[in-house]
Amino acid sequence: MRWSDPSIVTATGQLLTALADVEDTARLEAALEAFGRTVNAATTPRLSWWARRRATRAS
Repeated sequence: MRWSDPSIVTATGQLLTALADVEDTARLEAALEAFGRTVNAATTPRLSWWARRRATRAS
């Protein structure tokens, strides 16, 4: 659980807590989905400066 992004640490903790009660599948599925979204958001490469500039010009 050593990660610089606090949202990943929180999502990991919630997933581990949900794993303690495997029979509560709804809670486990929700924690797993939240963990996946958090990790994807944190590890997706940031757009280059040019791509960000084009995106703001287009809108």
